[in-house]
Amino acid sequence: MVKEIIKMEPDLQAIKEIQAIGADTLKKCYQCATCSTVCPLSPDEAPFPRKQMILAQWGFKERLINDPAIWLCHQCGDCSKYCPRQANPGEVLAALRLSVIRELMPFKFLNTFYNNLWGFPILFLISLFFILLAAIGTFGGIPNFFNAESFPYGGPSYEIWFLHLPARILMIDVVFIPLTVFVIIILLSAINRIWNFYLDTYKIPQAYRYKVWSILKVYLIPAIAEILNHTRFEKCEANKWRALPHKVLLWAFIILAFTTAIVFVMADILGFHTPWHPLLHPVKWLGNIGGLMLLYGIISIALGRSRAEVEKSVRTSYPDSLLIYLILFIGLTGFGIEIFRSIPSIKNATSLIYLIHLALVFILFLGVAYSKFTHLVFRTTAIVFDLYFKDITQKMS
Repeated sequence: MVKEIIKMEPDLQAIKEIQAIGADTLKKCYQCATCSTVCPLSPDEAPFPRKQMILAQWGFKERLINDPAIWLCHQCGDCSKYCPRQANPGEVLAALRLSVIRELMPFKFLNTFYNNLWGFPILFLISLFFILLAAIGTFGGIPNFFNAESFPYGGPSYEIWFLHLPARILMIDVVFIPLTVFVIIILLSAINRIWNFYLDTYKIPQAYRYKVWSILKVYLIPAIAEILNHTRFEKCEANKWRALPHKVLLWAFIILAFTTAIVFVMADILGFHTPWHPLLHPVKWLGNIGGLMLLYGIISIALGRSRAEVEKSVRTSYPDSLLIYLILFIGLTGFGIEIFRSIPSIKNATSLIYLIHLALVFILFLGVAYSKFTHLVFRTTAIVFDLYFKDITQKMS
């Protein structure tokens, strides 16, 4: 009997790409399985990250893109801390996640900007271009960026149907509504692709391939509840400190998104604009609470990462640093606007701080599709699929 010999060739280009975005220790792994043994999140039936490490070592990019396990990893650092070869499996999986984002998203040059230090000035100039273009259009010319009464709190007002929109509000709408629509469209397309990858990879029978509404109705709410409570995150041991600041940061974003939605309805639709000194404005106070939570969460994460790096349980790559400092400076400039505009002697500096704040928010919004921030969407998708797969596996058995 003649046995067929199958020759496997590693994809060297894919390996180099993975190594270049944070997985430079990949080749140190010799498959001892310590990482899968110590990981508190690794399931018995499909343990990670050992499998993903060997797939990455061979450059099997397609199989990694189709693997929800890389998103179920929360990069808590248990595997990296106990790895006898310092292969840093947690960092390798983080690099794999960045690789998946790059593969699934159109306009890959934007992803390149988010993953390289030299790309940040370009992102900042792109954001300033759109904001300044909208400012010129809505303020009726180039406003004086050194005078707060000219920008952002001056300019004409517009009556559009039943809407009464000052130039500042219309400028924000012109920039951020199209940006939000753009990000949502490409994210929905990416989610659809990755979900179909998962279905095909796990060979889900057609009878169990439920419609979108059925999936959302049954599995999305439990997944969101799990994320809000950080159920999996709190199982991590090596860096238990990460659970609380990440949870606080998540809730900060929820509060700020809620206040932004309220302000949008009040200001854009109902025409109620925030007074100059809203000392008793409940929405403003809620926003300030969210802002303080954001600063607490992101500063705690930055300090905790510094300690964890000393213990060699976490490494901070450029995409990590970009997201941390981007969020930090958004929080600082947000409070800076309030502080500077309330002090007459320095009030005019509010204009530049406001401009910088909007540019940073633009970069963060776009980063929901192109930076490490995308894990918010793909991890949620992977958790939904994990709950769905476990459920239908029980039904089929």
